[in-house]
Amino acid sequence: MKLLAVATFCFPDHFGGAERVLADVCAGLAGRGHEVTLLTGQVGDSAAREVRDGVQVVRYPVRQGHPLRFYRSVWRGVRAALAAGVGADADVLSTHQLLSAVAALAPGGSPCRARVASFYAPYHLEYLARYRAGRAHGPVPLLPRAISTVLRRGDRYVLKASQQVLVLSRYSLEQVAGLHGPSLEHSTIAPAGVDLSRFRPPADEAERRACRAACGLSDEPQPLLLSVRRLVPRMGLADLLEAAAQLVADGLPLRVAIAGDGPERQALRRLADERGLAGLVTLLGRVPDELLPELYRAADVFVLPTRSLEGYGMVTAEALASGLPVVATVAGASAEVLGELPEARLVPPGQPEALAAALRPLVTDSAARRQAGHHARAHAERRLGWERHLDAFEQAAARAMEAAR
Repeated sequence: MKLLAVATFCFPDHFGGAERVLADVCAGLAGRGHEVTLLTGQVGDSAAREVRDGVQVVRYPVRQGHPLRFYRSVWRGVRAALAAGVGADADVLSTHQLLSAVAALAPGGSPCRARVASFYAPYHLEYLARYRAGRAHGPVPLLPRAISTVLRRGDRYVLKASQQVLVLSRYSLEQVAGLHGPSLEHSTIAPAGVDLSRFRPPADEAERRACRAACGLSDEPQPLLLSVRRLVPRMGLADLLEAAAQLVADGLPLRVAIAGDGPERQALRRLADERGLAGLVTLLGRVPDELLPELYRAADVFVLPTRSLEGYGMVTAEALASGLPVVATVAGASAEVLGELPEARLVPPGQPEALAAALRPLVTDSAARRQAGHHARAHAERRLGWERHLDAFEQAAARAMEAAR
């Protein structure tokens, strides 16, 4: 099968769960012998063309900054690349992320008629969440409301223009139903996987200490709580710091490491200082892809404090594969990813007190942490390999090709 995957951004150029799923799916399909071309936006000084993990990557220029300027540059970049013949002989068009998907699917875009859309989250709701971040509560002004309406219609267009739709969770399937209506015969739940050989528990405490040193973390005895998130309000990292402050105030020893970047960095640093966590919280910034497995192995507990729109949670899957107990909110698909884990600790979003209560036994009891970590790894081995997703993608692609004949 010749596959053209079209995206707005892809990992490792851009840090995000959807981008990481896209990169792993493309690499996995290439590993199965398919001819995969990925057309994606260019970030920084990344190469215009390269072969990565067996995938032919072609990048188009984008202009970041003002939303309308960015949207226009994605449209022009995708259309120009397609007009130049990128993916012209593809058997299947695989779209990821709204803006590039609309550009590829609209008349005059890709000539490929067999179309599979991967739906990660409703873009109009993510846009509104970003708009509201840091602003006072109240009615949304006319222009952002108009942009949100256009984005919602774009999501509906992509879903209607595709013969097959893949979602990562039942939570996302419900969002598809809200956009496209109750007829979901062409939709398939295909949970994302994780590389179980890269993301694994440390062999012993010596390796954990070595991983902490590699990540620039001190090797102190307090339990290390880790979160890997973009630093925006929707991710709930302020709730994690509030919960940590409550535990520290109760005399419990702990440290917090947060990997990721974003506009909330300074606000989180100020909050940590105000809550008496100075010296106990490390903001690592964006961690290079090659260092991520060591970062998970350096930690004792993983925390996912998302407030809304958690379409899947790749970082949760990676943490489980790394043998970490996970404490998460019930926002979105976290309960699905954690599945039947006996130690699954799920709390309401936006409630630091509940988060602190769920963390307390893991902070105080090393034996409980070890047992939960063993169960986490076993759960990942049972349910979080990539084979299920790749099988589902190949089946969806075959159905799309049949429908396009």
